[in-house]
Amino acid sequence: MYASVQDLIDRYGETELVRLTTPDGADMDGIDTDRVEGALREACALVDTYLRKRYNVPLDIAPPEIRRATCVLTRYDLMHGDQREPTEQARLARKEVVDWLSDIAAGKVQLDLEEVAPGEDSYSQASTRRAPLSDDATVTGASWGGGAAW
Repeated sequence: MYASVQDLIDRYGETELVRLTTPDGADMDGIDTDRVEGALREACALVDTYLRKRYNVPLDIAPPEIRRATCVLTRYDLMHGDQREPTEQARLARKEVVDWLSDIAAGKVQLDLEEVAPGEDSYSQASTRRAPLSDDATVTGASWGGGAAW
């Protein structure tokens, strides 16, 4: 994983994690680490969807900016539930992270990591399949079950 429960505690404080992982009306006894680790796994999977075009994922070692992004995404996810909604601050932080990850995927932002070459397993490749309405594919109404030609 790109971040840990301790990373979240260091960034947001233990009290915040206890509050986010305790169901409404229950005693705030401690952090529900299972819930936090589940949210961390989901955040890491989301980060990988953006990184896999340019980098081998999962990353062996997460750079600090990926650790931060994972924490932001995890906190946002933990804010949902028990009739709770994320704060505006958390929503904006998540949007900032997703925009930044989109920039990584688009090649506008580069991490200090070795990029994958086209053809490697985790690199997304364009399909070489012919476009359905290319010049060499004729579509008529009859082929779609209709009577009129396009």
